[in-house]
Amino acid sequence: MARSNPQLWARAKAQATRKMGGHSARAMQLAASIYRKLGGKYSGAKTKAQKSMTKWTKQKWRTKSGKPSVIGKKATGERYLPTKAINAMPKKSYAASSAKKRKDTKAGKQYSAQPKRRTRTTKRKK
Repeated sequence: MARSNPQLWARAKAQATRKMGGHSARAMQLAASIYRKLGGKYSGAKTKAQKSMTKWTKQKWRTKSGKPSVIGKKATGERYLPTKAINAMPKKSYAASSAKKRKDTKAGKQYSAQPKRRTRTTKRKK
């Protein structure tokens, strides 16, 4: 699906990344929303990546505690996952996953892979 106004998209993208503190999937979701609010239009069929983003957006993502993970004074640093993955993970697995997330965040990494021993319950089904 192509955007009809590249300049408007660039403006929406800049606004979203500024608000979200950098480029991320969530920032691009916000950019798409801003683009539509500013009058931007799309044409054609969705690409594979856009279909994936639509599916990803519909999932209910959260932390187990329900508190913010990395932004704000009440941020817990815990892993942010779809509800289905959280419900499928044993407490020890979620704790280990969140501990790795906190460690990687402290080391300045934006992305933190699941611990190798704990990936079975969070792996995507193909």
